[in-house]
Amino acid sequence: MNTEKRTILLTHNSENTIHTGGTKKAGSRLEFNSIQCLRFVAALMVVLLHATFYAEERLDSTVSKYEPGAHGVPLFFVISGFVMILSSQNLIDDKNGWKKFAVKRIVRIVPIYWIIATIKLLVMLTTSKLVLHSQFDLGYVLKSYFFIPAFNPASGLVEPLLGVGWTLNFEMFFYLIFTLSLFFKFNRMWFIGTVLLSLSVISLFKKSTWPAVGFYADPIVMDFFWGMIAGLFIMKGKFISGNTAIFLILLGLSILFLPVMYYLGSYNSVHIWGIASFLVVYGCASIESSKSINYNSIVLFFGTASYSLYLIHPIIAPLAPSLFKHFGLIWPVFSILLSMALALAAGAVCYYALERPISKKLNTKMRQLEFFQKKP
Repeated sequence: MNTEKRTILLTHNSENTIHTGGTKKAGSRLEFNSIQCLRFVAALMVVLLHATFYAEERLDSTVSKYEPGAHGVPLFFVISGFVMILSSQNLIDDKNGWKKFAVKRIVRIVPIYWIIATIKLLVMLTTSKLVLHSQFDLGYVLKSYFFIPAFNPASGLVEPLLGVGWTLNFEMFFYLIFTLSLFFKFNRMWFIGTVLLSLSVISLFKKSTWPAVGFYADPIVMDFFWGMIAGLFIMKGKFISGNTAIFLILLGLSILFLPVMYYLGSYNSVHIWGIASFLVVYGCASIESSKSINYNSIVLFFGTASYSLYLIHPIIAPLAPSLFKHFGLIWPVFSILLSMALALAAGAVCYYALERPISKKLNTKMRQLEFFQKKP
């Protein structure tokens, strides 16, 4: 990598803020703020999908759900693969690299997820009218906390207590095989790519009553690998030129989030959404690697707080249509807007009150662990 050598760091409050040397001389720093912005876009699209769903379910059955919002998930997964391949580069030759990687991922993901899942559980137990499709079952709850795919006793679907947590089951599985690649000193691209591709192929033939088999054998797992490929290209200094990158970004975003593209395509075009997300992530990282760009501070903030936003919004957003219904106001558009406003406000509060202070404290303790203090 010579002059293209990169120093990669993750900030304590976001897994996707990366500092790298970009195309500048070694030692300079470039923040991939575009990746932060994409995290906000992904979270906001999921919030919009759910806001329309809550309005249809609780207020007005004629409301059309914003189905393309679901494509925020493949965008999240591609971003995750992109960040992991870059951030783990300095762990490859470290004998404690796998421990550092695993602990960082646990500290980043688990505490806030457990807290918000507990809030959901308490809301479910105390105000059952506000939480639909939920039923208490101790075994199911425990599996939800520990990212084990299980059938929801209320809906019959394989999903955790906190519905959006299904994506974290995939994330934690990805982190597990990433940790194994570091532990056994396997080539990350080949080992992880083989596992994910195998699961994608198995999905064509899966017939099992065991939830984990049916859950992980899903072509969506390839989205992580698309992100890894984008990260590898950036790490090796293989960037897309400016105008081409802009075109690919716009193309990818259109495929992902324009309703007309959604309905023209196939409902099972999982790989299309992954490739479109790859184009967006790779294009944004390429542009930002070659020139400085100013980003809106509010968008950057919500990119940083996107994890809190993503987790908390299913608890707070349904309040809007419930309130409108209670007062006899069948105003679906205003219900959707209020759901999104409440979600953004709750996400910001959750980030400031929970995620940021907890992450800061745990990261301090993490760095005090013996194997973190040892040099590679």
